[in-house]
Amino acid sequence: MLLRLIIIVLLFTLMIFPQSLSKDTHSTHTTGRHLQSNQPSLLTLVSWNMQWLSVANKETFITRTTSDFTQLARILADLSPDILAFQEVDSISAIEALLPSSKYKIFLSDRLTSPNEKFAGINQFTGFAIKNGLPIDNPPDLKALNIRLHTRKDHTRQAGRLRYGSYIIVRKGMKNELHLLNIHLKSGCFSVKNKPSSRSCRTLRKQASALTTWIQQRLNNDEDYIVLGDFNHRLNSEHQWLLTSLNQKLSLPAFNLTENTDAACLARHTKRNGSRKKRLYRSLVDHALGSEKVANSIKMHGQVYQYQYATDEVDNYQLSDHCPLVISLPSLE
Repeated sequence: MLLRLIIIVLLFTLMIFPQSLSKDTHSTHTTGRHLQSNQPSLLTLVSWNMQWLSVANKETFITRTTSDFTQLARILADLSPDILAFQEVDSISAIEALLPSSKYKIFLSDRLTSPNEKFAGINQFTGFAIKNGLPIDNPPDLKALNIRLHTRKDHTRQAGRLRYGSYIIVRKGMKNELHLLNIHLKSGCFSVKNKPSSRSCRTLRKQASALTTWIQQRLNNDEDYIVLGDFNHRLNSEHQWLLTSLNQKLSLPAFNLTENTDAACLARHTKRNGSRKKRLYRSLVDHALGSEKVANSIKMHGQVYQYQYATDEVDNYQLSDHCPLVISLPSLE
């Protein structure tokens, strides 16, 4: 009798809480909360480092098949962004392979037109895909993020080939315009645990200074802004220094819009020798910073979450080693 009762309780538990006992913690894609239908109209922003996305598959250890591109396109169709801020995309053709040109207009980094600041082979460009009908301005990119450091041997300057900050201004549904800066900062200096004198950390400090100048310009002009993308720094860690450095110099603080965003990105980690394995990333490096009005608007009526791949997607497709960051932004009043 007791055994029968235990079996009945177990079956009931499986029916009510099936996922709590599942070994596959990535069976669903999104972790966003359900938004009420009577809330203000939302602008969907997606930031996604697409890991060496190229239609030519040239000079890169990340190669993709037609099926891989199709799956990436399905993810974007599911998210249906009004604005996609992408990183590590080699060409307009590469991003157009994922988004219909009849629905989106592509803006690739200004670095594309600077021969001395790009590589002869594959490049990692930042940029935006904007849904048609969304009124925007396309001012010059933030070139100052392409840091030129002196070499330690002969102290001569070398041509920088780091990523620009792609810059657009959005006007739809905004009482005041919204300034968006899409960045991909120098890798290798994820927290204070990294050696401050390393080349990566020295470069990141200079990039932080350029970001400070750009954000302060927005503050001086009373302009709302979002800086989003691959910061290559763990802003949610107690060991971060980048956001602290910014806010020590700004007249008003930049708000970490991803402060409460859970990270559980299961992705395929591919080495340059071709070996690969699955890895679960529990710390965000893809972040978004915003003005106070933006932060308050999202807190009241919007959301920020990480779109997470299902396990079978990671097994079967070459997606990216970053999961998309999704921001639902209400109209700013």
